[in-house]
Amino acid sequence: MIRTILIAGACALTLALGAHAEEGPADVHGAALHFLLGKQHPNGGFGQIPDEEPGEVGITAMVLRGLANLPEDLAGEDGVAEAKAKAIEYLLARQADDGSFTKGMNGLGTYRTALTISALVAVDKEKYAAQIEKAAGWLKGNQFNEDESVDESNPHYGGFGYDHGGTKPDADMSNTQIALTAFRDAGISPDDPVFKRAVTFLSRCQNSSETNPGIAKLKPKDDGGFIYDPGLSDNKSSATKHEDGTTSYESYASMTYAGLMSLLYAGVAEDDPRVQAAKHWIANNYTLEENRGLGIRASSPDAAQQGLYYYYQAFAKCLAAVDAKTIATQDGERNWAQDLFEALAARQSDDGSFTNPNSRWWEQDPVLCTAYALNAMDFLRRPTWTSGVRVGGLVDRGARRRRHDHGARARAIARAWRRRSGW
Repeated sequence: MIRTILIAGACALTLALGAHAEEGPADVHGAALHFLLGKQHPNGGFGQIPDEEPGEVGITAMVLRGLANLPEDLAGEDGVAEAKAKAIEYLLARQADDGSFTKGMNGLGTYRTALTISALVAVDKEKYAAQIEKAAGWLKGNQFNEDESVDESNPHYGGFGYDHGGTKPDADMSNTQIALTAFRDAGISPDDPVFKRAVTFLSRCQNSSETNPGIAKLKPKDDGGFIYDPGLSDNKSSATKHEDGTTSYESYASMTYAGLMSLLYAGVAEDDPRVQAAKHWIANNYTLEENRGLGIRASSPDAAQQGLYYYYQAFAKCLAAVDAKTIATQDGERNWAQDLFEALAARQSDDGSFTNPNSRWWEQDPVLCTAYALNAMDFLRRPTWTSGVRVGGLVDRGARRRRHDHGARARAIARAWRRRSGW
């Protein structure tokens, strides 16, 4: 009797899973795509800053890049070509005479210009060569260097900040990695001085005393991860004050993946101690459940959820740059594309969107979070890494798109996979 019940239960489970045998990355990816297509403003922009006209340049550029990099099974979906054309028109209308892309809210010139360069390259690098070249020239001029009366003794030397509108240099890892991505996308050589100067800034953001002696009053830790800013002006992670007057900051995941990616974009060799130290931090802190590091000694219990979707995009970009299907962790080799897909599938809303309950860095905005997720999935669904990627123990064959209840189904399948795998 018991044997009969077990067999019947197993058959029922097999039939239930078999009914969704083709569910997987294409469904979660497609649901996010269709959510975003429904959020484009009539003027072509995406996103919204309160009290300004519809559309935000950076978010629009991020969505456009995501649309331009869609895999073949989604690139031909209804509405994609029209949305791309409208977003391009919106962005090009906002390029200033100096080459930058901006609108309304000041202080975001680096972020907006760099993201727009990457978007236009993804759409058609040759067609928009003039706009890309002009924007890249402006962006190079936004680096803190001798031309800005900032020499190597300054902790911000070689980095990029939100803009030059302030009274002092204020470079950070986030704007720097976005700018370096834009330069790489635009085809600027790692031998260019802009990358060489940037390596100085990147090294100063790394918690590795072997390659970072510290500057100003920063005392690097020795875990190999990255922090936001070596100048101590606006760090995001918890601080440790030392008796000698120096300060150490906790490394955290989004900046560490961004830092490793930036080192590779800048031509730093795989066997360089800085690259190896960053990989060591990743191996010891690999998780997609939180933005690891932000919760250490934080006053808020959910601090590690801050910037989660920014982290997911940085994770995907970085590991695509590493160019390996698996990554070493303290628990063994991990298929990072599958892990990221599982994390996204478990968090997708029924309408295809993503939202972070922790609102820091605008992540209460479903358009922004879904744009991050769309771009992350563009990376993880490249065939090099996703051949055989499974969910719920079932291979995604990408045979067709489904238009019903994507979020709930993806989450249910992800939960089933975790139960069966023992995670």
